[in-house]
Amino acid sequence: MIRFKKLFLFTLIFTYILSVSFEQTHIFAKTNNDFRVVGYYSEIFDDPIENVQFDKLTHIIYAFLIPAEDGSLIGIEKPEKLRELVEKSHENNVEVLVAIGGWSYRNIPLDATFEKMAASQETREKFIDNTIEFLDVYNLDGVEIDWEYPDLGQSSQNYEQLILELSRAVKANGKYLTAALNGAWSKAEGPAVSKAVSDATLEEFDWINIMAYDANNEQHSPVWFANTSISYWINRGVPKEKIVIGVPFYARPSWKQYRHLVAENKENAYRDYAEGEPLDSYYNGINTIKEKTRIAIKNASGIMIFDINEDTMDDLSLMKAIDDTIDEVSAMSQDEFNKKLYFIINNHELTFNKNENMGTPFIDENNRTLVPIRKPFERIGADVHFNENEYSVTVRKDDVTIEIPINKDYIKINNEILKMDTNTFIKEGRTYIPLRYVFEGFDYNIEWHEASRTIIINN
Repeated sequence: MIRFKKLFLFTLIFTYILSVSFEQTHIFAKTNNDFRVVGYYSEIFDDPIENVQFDKLTHIIYAFLIPAEDGSLIGIEKPEKLRELVEKSHENNVEVLVAIGGWSYRNIPLDATFEKMAASQETREKFIDNTIEFLDVYNLDGVEIDWEYPDLGQSSQNYEQLILELSRAVKANGKYLTAALNGAWSKAEGPAVSKAVSDATLEEFDWINIMAYDANNEQHSPVWFANTSISYWINRGVPKEKIVIGVPFYARPSWKQYRHLVAENKENAYRDYAEGEPLDSYYNGINTIKEKTRIAIKNASGIMIFDINEDTMDDLSLMKAIDDTIDEVSAMSQDEFNKKLYFIINNHELTFNKNENMGTPFIDENNRTLVPIRKPFERIGADVHFNENEYSVTVRKDDVTIEIPINKDYIKINNEILKMDTNTFIKEGRTYIPLRYVFEGFDYNIEWHEASRTIIINN
């Protein structure tokens, strides 16, 4: 009996160790809200609260509460909507903050208002008292300061003093304090408005929401801008656990909402550009939103949406794209996530699932991406044929024929030899080829995004 008890105890301990080790290999547990999904909800929209996808959010920021120069607050226009939003959010374990500020109020920039309010001890105290009262009245979980933007010098000092004093009051009441801060075009050198946010100020925020959008029209919110913005604030000493990267659900310069672009053409959901009259639209479609979510999982602690009201309510929803990506990554081990490659061909994602038994892409010792040949080339409408006698593969599309000898360092494009720096080979019954050489043979462009390990292939 004693020996049996010892064996049983050892089994329990060993099982526990295995389970803990297994859990630790995963990146995060989605149910623990380890990754923030922060959605701005602007009261300018008339969408019903029922349209909010609470199950895909961890936090909502209600926008905007407007400050006045004397420290008072201009009341929100739809108080009952805010009360309903807070009630429904809390029922769904979503926390709600209110954003104070924004770019303008009634077409007048708010920067000057913040400047005058923050310059005086008296008006700062009045502003803070009114803010705490507002949080209590509406049962809110925190406040976001969206001052766009303090300047270097006295303005920066006033901003710092405002945040230090507000932080003490907010945290004494058990609430969050966050900030909307600008993106950066360089990993090392941000604009002056970034430098105006002091290190002491940054330490007071529970997290920062980086507005990595509105850079300019054609470069409204590209992937590289998200990368440089994250890197800049990390270089400023902000830990990744306090960085949330912002994504837009609208286009520039047309200002069209994502849902309206999709209503015009469903294929717009998979693009980042749509031609239009009188203005074109540059925005983030499903593929880019997924890629930015993976970058945020790797290098930050969350993703912020401006604005959730501009999304669709169907399978083309950008919120769904974010949630699907979180589901996929949270099921991976850290090692799997680090090695995973993502492919976008002609604006649509190409996935390689193990249960399909069609092979798995990888990067070889020459830093070349090798892919199992059949699936990607059948995706572009090419005919793929294995020549057993010649031990080669032939791929045909339109007027281009590419011959791929196995275990050789060259391919033939319409009978012209093209040398490669790696060989084709067969692995587990699948023929692997260097992706770039063959796709470029069909006049496709290849982009490699290191931060998200994403390969973009377009013709």
